[in-house]
Amino acid sequence: MLGEDQSQREGYHHGNVKEALVDAAMNFIEADDIDSLSLRALAKQVGITPSAVYNHFSDKNALMLAVKLRLYTEIDEYFESHCKISDDPQQYLLDMCLAYYHYAAENPTRFHILFNSTLPKEWSTPEFVDVSCRCIARARQTVLKIYNKYNIPCTEVDVVNTTLLIWSQLHGIIELKKTGSIKAAVAYQDWPESCALSNDEDVTRLIRQHVTMTVNAILNFNHEELQ
Repeated sequence: MLGEDQSQREGYHHGNVKEALVDAAMNFIEADDIDSLSLRALAKQVGITPSAVYNHFSDKNALMLAVKLRLYTEIDEYFESHCKISDDPQQYLLDMCLAYYHYAAENPTRFHILFNSTLPKEWSTPEFVDVSCRCIARARQTVLKIYNKYNIPCTEVDVVNTTLLIWSQLHGIIELKKTGSIKAAVAYQDWPESCALSNDEDVTRLIRQHVTMTVNAILNFNHEELQ
């Protein structure tokens, strides 16, 4: 069971209680004990009365909004520190995809909270929308730069659909690897062991292929065939 020493709990009364509550919620997440997370449990961790929690969060949805805001800020900072500024949009797209994979591998519980739990749309504040969309907006801008680099005519639908395909395929690789589904499929079908994605090198190679295939698809896409 999670715990805080008494001196730390007392210190919260003199600091930022709202941030302390989010810190405590993060402790539950890190302990993979999200099912036990409640406002009452957080009050106990921080050392305040249950009623005092409601001065900062009206309910658990409000708390989770603050938690996800912190997590989206964290992953955005992770991207900034792991993606080198490059004049080559294809290289930058690869760096983004690899950063997405490594963040998921290094922070599985946080990644799960970010992308496997939703909040009512009405809870989304302008700040939350801004922070939560920074990574996908950056990806869209990078895809557009690839189209522009090769002077490929495109519509907003082309750019957004390409961005969503990249994201969904990459996310699918991460989730299927995590569940063991890819490893099982390779074993049952007697496919090459390198396809099981048992190590980072194999995953990196697949992601590189994924980005290269995406760029090739952009270069060879023929709008007229869809008319």
